[in-house]
Amino acid sequence: MINQQHSTVGHWTLTEYGQGSTQRRTFNVPMPQCVVGRGNHVGFRVDDPSVSKRHARLFLEGDGLYVEDLGSTNGTFVNGNPTKHSVLSPGDLLQFANALYRVGCDEGSYGDGTQEHGPSAWAHTLILFDQLLTDRMVLPHFQSIVAMETQEPLSFEILARSNLSGLRNPAAMFGAAERLGQQAALSELMREEGARIATESAHRDCGFFFNIHPVEFGTDRLDHSLRALRQHFPELTITIEIHEGAVSELDMMRRFRDLLASLEMDLAYDDFGAGQGRLVELTEVPPKVLKFDMQLIRDIDQAPKTRQDLLRSLVQIAIDSGSIPLAEGVETEAEHQVCKELGFELGQGYFYGRPATF
Repeated sequence: MINQQHSTVGHWTLTEYGQGSTQRRTFNVPMPQCVVGRGNHVGFRVDDPSVSKRHARLFLEGDGLYVEDLGSTNGTFVNGNPTKHSVLSPGDLLQFANALYRVGCDEGSYGDGTQEHGPSAWAHTLILFDQLLTDRMVLPHFQSIVAMETQEPLSFEILARSNLSGLRNPAAMFGAAERLGQQAALSELMREEGARIATESAHRDCGFFFNIHPVEFGTDRLDHSLRALRQHFPELTITIEIHEGAVSELDMMRRFRDLLASLEMDLAYDDFGAGQGRLVELTEVPPKVLKFDMQLIRDIDQAPKTRQDLLRSLVQIAIDSGSIPLAEGVETEAEHQVCKELGFELGQGYFYGRPATF
């Protein structure tokens, strides 16, 4: 928890990268100078056990904001680099031990002992994530979607990856994005970079499946993002995937489907069957492609006939609704054969190809 003494002077701000309910709070920096620390008589108090009682000093010199470490136990860092004395710029990441902030400049407004801690792993990860977004250091991977009959690739799903340590897989990337409130920004970046690479690849005439994050769905920001994607990549065949769990409000789904149609994009529901099944929404607002969750496909060749018959019925409902059924997570020849017999028209999984760069 952070307690800041009231100040009406100064236009510099610090935006907190905390956890849970403490995320993204913004504080005015008391000016012309203040001490940052865990003690009771400081200008900017940080209630974190890794922060010293008198940890650092923030002060104005000329038109610039400076930070000076006051011999703290666990150090002061600017953009991940330890510092004793540094000038700060808007956008810098300023870290007092484990407490991390982004420096801003708002022109419109003005235990008793210190616990020994190094910079925490999550703080370091957040600094890397900022670099990932700023320098567009994502590395989209592509996984083939094949025709069941021929096993020939018809499309590719674009998947989130990077080469940054600690941010190599989607879970790590979107975990960091969530802490920073940047899920939409990361999702947009993945679509933009994926589309750019796809357009420049030998597979540019195939279809491409793009994911959206649940926080994007139903927002104007997503509408603008998809319009820009189509404007910048007019020749690309695009399918937009939304998670089955997001398919709830029929009117919103109809509007979204109409938007995609106006942009000459198709709609896919991902992970069908992972939750409630959404059969009503499926029949009311059928997608172009319905992707069946891999948990329904796993070991389907060894499953009882009753389970196979149930899956066959769901596949037929999808077909009758005008959707193309796709089996996700196919890993073996036996799973492939049974899925084909059950009526799946498309397949995706390690049996056909692992995610890879173009």
